[in-house]
Amino acid sequence: MSLIVEFLEAGEFWLAVALDDPTAKSFTALNHHGQIVRLVPSRVLSTLEFDDPGDKEARLAILTDLKRHREALAASLNLEEIWSFLQGEGPEFSYELLAGLAYGHEPSADEISAARRAILNEGTLFAFNPQFATLRDPLSAAQKKAIKERNKAHAEFLTEAGAWLRDSVAKKMAFEPESGEKVRKLLLDLALLEGEAPDPRTAKELLKAASLPENEDGAFTALVAIGEFHEREPLEIRRLGLGQPFSPAELKAAAKDPKDFLNDPGRLDLTHLSIVTVDSKGAKEFDDALSLSQDQDGNYNLGLHIADVAAAVKPGDILDLAAFARGASVYLPDAKYPMLPEPLADDLLSLKVGVTRPAFSLLVTLSPKGEPLKYAFTPTLIKVSRQMSFDEADSLLDQDHQLTALANLSQILLKRRLNLGGLNLNLPQLQVRLAPDGQIVWEKTLWDTPAKLMVGEMMVLANYLAAEALAEAHLAAPFRFQEKPRLEPDFTQEPTTDLEALAQDLALRRRLGRSGVSLAPAPHFGLGLAYYVQFTSPLRRYPDLLVARQLRFLKDPQNAPYDAAKMTEKAFVADDLNRAIRRAQNNRNRYFLTLWLEQRLGQEFSGLVFERLDRRRTRICLTDFMLEIELYKVPAAAKPGREVRLKLVAAEAKSQTLRFECLGLGEKEPDPPAYKS
Repeated sequence: MSLIVEFLEAGEFWLAVALDDPTAKSFTALNHHGQIVRLVPSRVLSTLEFDDPGDKEARLAILTDLKRHREALAASLNLEEIWSFLQGEGPEFSYELLAGLAYGHEPSADEISAARRAILNEGTLFAFNPQFATLRDPLSAAQKKAIKERNKAHAEFLTEAGAWLRDSVAKKMAFEPESGEKVRKLLLDLALLEGEAPDPRTAKELLKAASLPENEDGAFTALVAIGEFHEREPLEIRRLGLGQPFSPAELKAAAKDPKDFLNDPGRLDLTHLSIVTVDSKGAKEFDDALSLSQDQDGNYNLGLHIADVAAAVKPGDILDLAAFARGASVYLPDAKYPMLPEPLADDLLSLKVGVTRPAFSLLVTLSPKGEPLKYAFTPTLIKVSRQMSFDEADSLLDQDHQLTALANLSQILLKRRLNLGGLNLNLPQLQVRLAPDGQIVWEKTLWDTPAKLMVGEMMVLANYLAAEALAEAHLAAPFRFQEKPRLEPDFTQEPTTDLEALAQDLALRRRLGRSGVSLAPAPHFGLGLAYYVQFTSPLRRYPDLLVARQLRFLKDPQNAPYDAAKMTEKAFVADDLNRAIRRAQNNRNRYFLTLWLEQRLGQEFSGLVFERLDRRRTRICLTDFMLEIELYKVPAAAKPGREVRLKLVAAEAKSQTLRFECLGLGEKEPDPPAYKS
């Protein structure tokens, strides 16, 4: 006769045939999985003699049948009846006693094993010990039962939801379970909040059940598969809480009656003036317009007319809260997320041609040298006479008296700023967009064209005078400052070529001092101005709306909507959000550029050296894309202002990885201004 032994392995009952003396210090056995294992007698829970056929397959068949028999016996036990019967009889009971109570006779080895198995599996009425069971009191049993049911429900949730995700990723027909919203929330938290997700453990368990990586990448893959994300989802925008549609209540609030603010008796009627807007091609939010005339003394009578958002969006109302939460309009290559609902931003408040619109205007008289002689801010009514793009304005400068005068004045204002120590770093910028067919289109945009300079200098003047007026009235405002450069430029000679000039401007931009906002007026080094605010884009930037509201109370500071404490609550949060939005927009442009470059590994590009950091590191600008990189192993002869040839060796849009290697000095034929993939 041989022995079958029963023992615990990883919380489960195993059966094995003892192959040698089970009373020895240790012995070998054949378990029911067909494995040879080494056991010690202390691990053996029970033994059973049997007629050993000696054949491995026959032994395994016996073990399998015995395992099924004992599991069936365990499943038939009514533990709750036994538990109720034993209340008050003592804490600990042998499995032989429990089996005897259950079956009503002296139990067999199989029945004792069944009692042991049943108590381990049930887990709520008795505490399991390999040698005996401990009776739980009713409260403890109820608590254990609730935990068990919760764990069972959690396991069922993981199984069902994991199957849904797995099938969705495999593009199989998959039906969303009732827990779909919970699954989305868990995955969104992990993908967007990363290390700050409230329940990362469950999200990772869910991804494991779906056979996906247990991290943010796995969550992203799952969210794409179930239609919550698309493959090019702008995660930074989602993390900022942007991109959500306006609520029905917000859209209703935006459908205002123009009479609400057009009939304001305090508005100055300027609809007789010749007023022009100059903006980017395809723009819909026209928030600034210009008018200009000259008197007999050569003085300029300039009007800078800004969309009067403050008249329609009041502090604390539903639209104000929506705008504050969004911070700014977001412009991406593949999407636009406006700060205000489009019926308001693109229509009712937009300074569209031929339509009477409310504006908040700066009316300023400037000397022939560009010095402000007098100025005032006032609510107005205007009617734009002409609307044109920057390109159209540039083409008309020599033919149009008003545009010529505006361009000439902008040059005077720029010269005055430069004489005050300001800078004019009009570096080209990269514009990336998706064509209707989905192709990536990009082009370099020059910001020193006459029309752009014209509008830019007028806005700088308006913002400067707004800052001056607010400072003199002691009104709280988000004054913008910029400190002096961290390191003074070490340029020893004037640039002799356009490339050298570009290299110097790139290096100087790197050295500009810290910038930010302050409630106290402070100098802005880059602009060369004693103080500065921004209020000329209230349709697109929330800080501009804060300033616009304060400007209405220059003569009545005590009743201004924001004192220092209230402005602090709003301005610094809004500025932080605006900075984050700018980073997200830049990263999104870089994402699509990198996506475009993924198909061009091994190609050569031109780079402009603009700064040698040390013997090993060099800063280079890929002038085709205005993309700055640091490289090692650049020839020593590549001084700032020299071009080098670069080879693209790695590009991955998802991780925004770009790597180039320098092939040496040289020039490359200029590329066309725009590309299509």
